[in-house]
Amino acid sequence: MNTFIQWFDSLRDEFTAMTGELGSLGPALLDLPALLVGVLVAGAMILQRLLRQRGDRWVVLIDQWAAAGGEALKPLRRMLAILGVVGLHGLKVALVALLILGFLRTGLLGEGVWARIAADFLYAFITVELIRLGLNGVLEPRARGVRLAAMDDESARLWEQKLSGLIRWLGYGLLLVVPIVALAGAAMADVAAAVILAFALIRGVLLLRASRQPIRQWLQALSRRGRGVFVKALLRLLAPVWHWAVGIYALTLSIIVLAGSPAQVDYVLGASGLTLLIVLIGGFLGHWLTVFAETGIDLPEHVQHRLPQLQGRLQAWVPKLLRILHGLLTILIIALIADAWRLWDFMLWLSSPAGQVVSGSVVALLGIAVLALIAWLVTVSWIEDRLNPETGAGEPGAREKTLLALFRNAVAIVIITLAVMIALSEIGVDIGPLLAGAGVIGLAVGFGAQKLVQDIITGVFIQLEDAIHQDDYITAAGISGTVERLSIRSLGLRDLTGTLHVIPFSSVDTVSNFTRDFGYHLGEYGVAYRENIGEVIEHLHRAYEQLCADESIAKDVTGPLEVDGVTALADSSVNLRVRIRTTAGMHWAVGRAYNRYVKEVFDEAGIEIPFPHMTLYFGEDKQGLAPPAHIAIRKEESTED
Repeated sequence: MNTFIQWFDSLRDEFTAMTGELGSLGPALLDLPALLVGVLVAGAMILQRLLRQRGDRWVVLIDQWAAAGGEALKPLRRMLAILGVVGLHGLKVALVALLILGFLRTGLLGEGVWARIAADFLYAFITVELIRLGLNGVLEPRARGVRLAAMDDESARLWEQKLSGLIRWLGYGLLLVVPIVALAGAAMADVAAAVILAFALIRGVLLLRASRQPIRQWLQALSRRGRGVFVKALLRLLAPVWHWAVGIYALTLSIIVLAGSPAQVDYVLGASGLTLLIVLIGGFLGHWLTVFAETGIDLPEHVQHRLPQLQGRLQAWVPKLLRILHGLLTILIIALIADAWRLWDFMLWLSSPAGQVVSGSVVALLGIAVLALIAWLVTVSWIEDRLNPETGAGEPGAREKTLLALFRNAVAIVIITLAVMIALSEIGVDIGPLLAGAGVIGLAVGFGAQKLVQDIITGVFIQLEDAIHQDDYITAAGISGTVERLSIRSLGLRDLTGTLHVIPFSSVDTVSNFTRDFGYHLGEYGVAYRENIGEVIEHLHRAYEQLCADESIAKDVTGPLEVDGVTALADSSVNLRVRIRTTAGMHWAVGRAYNRYVKEVFDEAGIEIPFPHMTLYFGEDKQGLAPPAHIAIRKEESTED
């Protein structure tokens, strides 16, 4: 109570002294320094307004540039547009501030009170406009495309005016008006500060009341879209009480400004300003990391046509990497805010050995992950480009397909192994014992898995020798079938019954490939002993001519008819062998067609294709006489009606 009485007495004395000086204030206001300060303030405001009008045209142009791009680069162009608009406003502020500073450097105001007032005006101007720069990034009223807040132009203009008015009231009031009033006495400065803060609190309460529900809905929407459990819970908890938290903070800040010591006021205001700056910058970066993580990367059409699987790989891996960056950014923001409020000396910790180890390890692990991902994407994209039949030199051969598939798997194993080893080394793990242990384990596995090693080595050499392609018809390990898949250890054969046989390469001693380069139909045809061999050969050529005239099979016949001649005088037939060259894998189809034409031609010419003959022997007695053979002939009579 005594303190309040003393403060009131000092306030009364200062007011009496100030009223006594009001009579001499008029001539002082006509002094040259006072007039120069007035001209300076008016000129700065007019210049800022002119620059703002000029800058509005550039804001519209930047907004049109952001909207002109395609959907693939729209998020990136919008982010750059917002940065461009904020930079444009910052350039205007810097230009006005430099002009004011240049005027102060001329020394026309001297070293007296008016020079201090001009310096306070410069400080207040820079502070107010820097805060409004962040506001312009969120509520740019002149262009929807460069506005982070999802609202219409009229609402953005209204809220920008309200918040800008509050910022100017507090900034110029506390940083300019209060220091001027303080020239008349500290008590009067306290009254002025109290009045300014009271009006600011009233306006703030009205703004909180008007924005309580929209911001609550916005926070709830963010909590539903969020991925992190901690962030979702924090937003859900903050949504219904955010206005109370802001109101209590504003009231506490006002009490500290009015009743606290200068050191306390400087501490709270400095920490609050740094926190606001950190939150604005961190929120901007976090917002765009979230946007890019949700939208992904949309590659141009010609790239998608050439590398059709690259889009899916980027959509799978890039968002994960961006979410990791978002988590690291959140940790950094919390650390910087704690440092701003002096809860933790982040910079001291960062310069300490432990901080350098942790920060270096985080950066190194992130760099290793990025480099490994880039190496993998480059490798698989190159392989995909080689395998794409519509690019490069056309569709690759089966051998190249198989080797590229094996190479892709090998590169994946190498990249993962190297990345894990380097990552362990970066976080301080000695990988020497691990390598030695891996060598011992590898030796033990080698002895215990000799069959597996043999499978792999044999498979590698089979592929290098180009013995087997996918879709070839082969015989391996006594099994014939079509090759469905090839790995580094085994092959899969599908036989004619549809059964899939998985054969390890160690069981493959000999590979018979029926579909490599070309094939031959090798046919052997038997005729009766009474037939003329020359005529038979002529009719075989005639059947070959009919085969070549068949459009459905002629394209697979690639060579003339080769007649080897008589190959055997069999029990009941004279056998002739022929050979016809065909395309790879088509000798069975050509053979079936040629057999049909041979049968038709022989039937037409009356050439007998003999069948086995049987001689009946009834035996003999001791005198060499054959017993009688009783033969009954049955004749069926037809009855005519």
